[in-house]
Amino acid sequence: MACANILPPMRSIYVWNGERGEGREVGVLFKTDASLLDRATARLAEIHPYEAPAVLGWRTDTAAEPTQEWLSSLLR
Repeated sequence: MACANILPPMRSIYVWNGERGEGREVGVLFKTDASLLDRATARLAEIHPYEAPAVLGWRTDTAAEPTQEWLSSLLR
């Protein structure tokens, strides 16, 4: 991972095991190179305390050149 943006606590409303639930959670946006995305999402899901955490990954096809260089430097 190159960077993590930790979002403020938020109210989460969800359905789990057929029951409606509500809680407070903190979201985190991790930035990494696309070649590391599958490993990163698998590891985050593995260490997360929830039984089925919402760990999502997005691949982008466009990034500012300095951003792409920075993320690619993770592999050097």
